[in-house]
Amino acid sequence: MALEYWLRGDIPPGPIKAIVLTDIKRVVEIMKRYRNSSIILLGSQITKLEEIVGEKVVEKFVDIANAINSEIITSNSKTVKILDSIGFKRYRIMFPLEIVQKLSRNSLKYKMLVTLAGFRYAYGWLLLNSLKHYGPGIYTLSLDPYAQPNATWTLPSLPLQIWIKNLSRLIEMLKAPS
Repeated sequence: MALEYWLRGDIPPGPIKAIVLTDIKRVVEIMKRYRNSSIILLGSQITKLEEIVGEKVVEKFVDIANAINSEIITSNSKTVKILDSIGFKRYRIMFPLEIVQKLSRNSLKYKMLVTLAGFRYAYGWLLLNSLKHYGPGIYTLSLDPYAQPNATWTLPSLPLQIWIKNLSRLIEMLKAPS
């Protein structure tokens, strides 16, 4: 039996709620399935997570993007500075709501998986809810340290140290030969 998101009042009416992925191998399978047809949205909180955890979280998402041939979309100037400093070129500066609207209107063809991380909880909740209801055929994955009920798949709420270890393990497994 799958782990089910338990905050009933946190999910708007409807039958769709997130599948909580407790095994990182399942996340790897999903990301490999949508290789070349995914994007990663990084919010402004990603740099704050770096300060709290004391590790280079943005670089971890760059490793994930390189492993699945994805582009990163952000509107945070600190994240852009980090991406420029490490020489990552496959990124766009766009507001999250703008990209969600384009995805919902199917303006961005061939994007099947949207991975979100580093957004304030309520804003991520709204972005995922919009994609869930208005973006048919688009799957969402939340890699935040807390569960997001409106994503297609989400990680469980975890302490930051365990979350960062899971990210490192995810990168190792994505880079490993299939």
